[in-house]
Amino acid sequence: MSGVSPVHGRDIDVRPRRGSGRRPGSPRPGSARPATRKAARNKRRLDVPWRGAVILGLLVGVLGGGAIGGYALWRSGHVENLQNWVSSWGDRISAFAPFPLQDITVEGRRHVTQDAILKSLDVRRGQSLLSVDLHAARLRLEQIEWVEHAAVERRWPDTIHVTLRERSAVALWQTEVVQANGKRTTEYVLIDRLGRKVRSIDPAESQIRLVVAGEGAPEHLAELLLLLQDAKPIRDRMRAAVYVGQRRWNLTLEEGITIKLPADDAGAALQRLLALDKSDRLLARDLSIVDLRLPGMLILRRRGLPDPLQAVADRPPARVDPPPAAAGAKPAAVSAKPATAKPNESARKAAPGGGGQR
Repeated sequence: MSGVSPVHGRDIDVRPRRGSGRRPGSPRPGSARPATRKAARNKRRLDVPWRGAVILGLLVGVLGGGAIGGYALWRSGHVENLQNWVSSWGDRISAFAPFPLQDITVEGRRHVTQDAILKSLDVRRGQSLLSVDLHAARLRLEQIEWVEHAAVERRWPDTIHVTLRERSAVALWQTEVVQANGKRTTEYVLIDRLGRKVRSIDPAESQIRLVVAGEGAPEHLAELLLLLQDAKPIRDRMRAAVYVGQRRWNLTLEEGITIKLPADDAGAALQRLLALDKSDRLLARDLSIVDLRLPGMLILRRRGLPDPLQAVADRPPARVDPPPAAAGAKPAAVSAKPATAKPNESARKAAPGGGGQR
């Protein structure tokens, strides 16, 4: 019998079988893949517990050394020299920057000084217009006492233009200021129609003639001006206004007449006064006080007459006779010294009417 004897009961055939996609030497399906080198390194890598402490120590050392070195430079004065050097180089670079600043124009300025505007803008000649912070400059300008609103803009190629709207002072607020030595002095402050304080001023140097006084007067000045819009004859002649008790106003006219307004419905009281002045020329009379505080009543006082309330306050107390002695009581001893009348009592007896004026 010819042929090849089988080994272990089967033939050895190394030829690839038709239709099989597996290459010779490749692992069979379902067999486990060998572990890669990266996975093996990860398994062999050891954790170092002191690594974080070393990094933290290096970071603290670097920060501490930097702080000590900065303090030493500041003490030695080298920091200021470095700042001057950087500033000088900044000036040299800005000289070559585009659109160098050459001019500043201001519109709407009446009371604000030129130095205050330049200080608030914080710019220098030759600086590039591109480097000017317009928003910050506007905020600094509005911090000036006279400025209510400001606008800053670039006008190419070399100009900064500033537009100001200044506050309009309408009155002088008279107030008392206590100095460090305890002495009280009178101070006059310009205020606008909203009661915002502008600055202190000598009243002789001010063209504002309206003076307001009293606690809370600046905060309620707008209400008074609104009240006087329909009372133009009184508003044009008003010289001073006093806020009394933080609830009502006393108005003083140029002729010296004081108008006492009520706390409630002061507008109706003013219209009633204007109607009487139009029909009877009330404010043209020789009056010192026109009291409108009582509803439905008008109290007038002629000029030169004393205040009746003050006269009552100055009147001496009335004499009270002692009560009669009780029955059986001993009479009081009579002094032999003659009684002499006091000078003011003799004058009061000589004057007709006896007591003070009512």
